[in-house]
Amino acid sequence: MATTRREFCRRSAVGLAGIITAGAAPVFVPASVLGATAPSKKIALGVIGCGRIAHTYNVPSCLANGGKAHCDFIALSDVDPDRLLSLRKKLAGKKMQGRDLVADSRCYADYRKLLADPAIDGVLIATPDFWHAQMAVEACRAGKDVFLQKPMALTIGEGRAIVDAAKKYNRILRTGTQQRTEENFIHAVECAREGRIGKVVRVEVGVPDDPKEYKLPLEEPVPAGFDWNMWLGSTPDAPYSQLRSHQRGKGGKVNFARPSWMTIQAYTMGMVANWGAHHMDTAIRGLGEELGGPVSVEGTCVYPKRRLWDVHGDCDITWRYASGAEIKMASTRKYPCGVRFVGEKGDWIFCGFAGKQTKSDPVGVSADKVAGMPIAASRKGIIEDPASKPLPRPMEHNREWVEEMRTRGPLAMPLEEAQRTSVACVLGYMAMKLGRKLKWDAKGERFIDDAEANGMMFRPARPGFGVQQYLKDLSINMRQSSRG
Repeated sequence: MATTRREFCRRSAVGLAGIITAGAAPVFVPASVLGATAPSKKIALGVIGCGRIAHTYNVPSCLANGGKAHCDFIALSDVDPDRLLSLRKKLAGKKMQGRDLVADSRCYADYRKLLADPAIDGVLIATPDFWHAQMAVEACRAGKDVFLQKPMALTIGEGRAIVDAAKKYNRILRTGTQQRTEENFIHAVECAREGRIGKVVRVEVGVPDDPKEYKLPLEEPVPAGFDWNMWLGSTPDAPYSQLRSHQRGKGGKVNFARPSWMTIQAYTMGMVANWGAHHMDTAIRGLGEELGGPVSVEGTCVYPKRRLWDVHGDCDITWRYASGAEIKMASTRKYPCGVRFVGEKGDWIFCGFAGKQTKSDPVGVSADKVAGMPIAASRKGIIEDPASKPLPRPMEHNREWVEEMRTRGPLAMPLEEAQRTSVACVLGYMAMKLGRKLKWDAKGERFIDDAEANGMMFRPARPGFGVQQYLKDLSINMRQSSRG
C-alpha cells in the first residue's frame, strides 16, 4: 500500500529518514555485485532533488533511447514531500518505468539515507547549486556513480574536491553540460579547431537575463513536512519563503516554474554559471583550452534593485588566454544566446541552443541575425563539410551517463575538463564580485598576488555542512595543485 503525503509528513517530522510500510518491496541487487558481464544486470539509480529538472528532463532522458533496458530508478530523496511523491508517481506511469519500483522504504527525506542504501549504484543530483559539491563528494565516498547537474560547483576549491573524490573512489561522475553531446555545438567546435575561419581570436558568449522578482512574501510558514533546515544546508540561516526556494503548487499539485533560488547569490552565481556552464565549455573547447585556462579575467555587471534576488544582471566579462585569444560574455542584448567563434580575418561560426543542424540551415547570414539558429557561418564553405578529424558523437547526455556507468567510461566530459569549465565560470563571477582584474595560474589553481581572491576558494559553511570537512581525507593541497 502506497504511503500518503500526510503519512510522509508525519513520519518526517519525527525524524524518520524514509517511509516504511509492511508491504513487500522489490528486491534490488547492486550491479556491482552481479559483475560487468551478468546478462540480467540493471543499474539501480536514485534521485536526490526531485524538482523541475529531474522531473521533466534528467530522469525521463535517462530512460529514453534504450536506457530503460539498462537501469531502474528505485529510490528518491527530497526535503519537499510533494515533489518526491510527484516524481514517484510519474516514474510508475506507462511512459516511464511502467510500475512502481520505488518502495516506500526508499523515499527519503534525508539524502544521506539514500547514499547509505547498498542497493543503489548511482545517483542523479539535481538540487540547488549550493548543495552540488557536498552531495557529489559524499556520493563518491559512498561508492556511488554520479550525474551532477550544472554548475558543478560554486567555488574553485569545491570543484577540485569533487574531481579528487571521483578519482580517489574510482567513480563515474558526469556533469550536466549537455552541449558536449549535441551535434551543432560539436560541429562548430570541429570547424573552429580545424582553422576554417583562420586563427580564432575572439569567442563571444551570449547569456539570457534572469526574470523579474516574483511578487511573493519575504517570509512564510514552513510547509508541513518540508525540512527547511536541511534545504538551507551550508548557507546562512534564513526565513522560509517561496521567493527564496521554489514556488509551490495549489491544491496538492507541484509547481515546476523556474525556481527562485536561482536568483540569490547565497545559492547560485547567476547566468554566468547557469547558461555559462554550457556555453563556456563550448567556447573553451573550440579554443583547444580544455586542460588549460585563462591568464586573466576581468568583468563588470549591473546588480538590479530587488527586495531579495541579488544575482547579476547585464554583464561584460573577458577571459584572456596566453595564445592571445579572448572569450567575452555579455547578455543577449549584446550577443545572441549561444557561442560565436571569430577568426583573425573576420570570418565566424555561430552555434546556438536550438537543436541540430539541418541541410536548410542558412549560411552567410549577418552576425546579428543568428539568434535561434542551431549553427550558422559568415560564408558558405565553413560549416557544410564534415570534419577531417571528427570529435566523438556520444549519446544524449543523460542517456550517455547510463552508458558510461555500464561500460565504465570513457567520459564524454572528462573530470579535469569539467573542472576547467567550472573554474572559468567561477572566475567570471569573482571578477564581477571583486570589481577588478584577476591574474590566474591555471596549473596551480591559484590567483597571482591576490590574497583576498585566494581566500575565496571555499564559501563559509554552517557546522556539519560543506566539503571542507572532507579535504583532509581527499589529501587536497590547493597550494601545490599540479593536475592536468
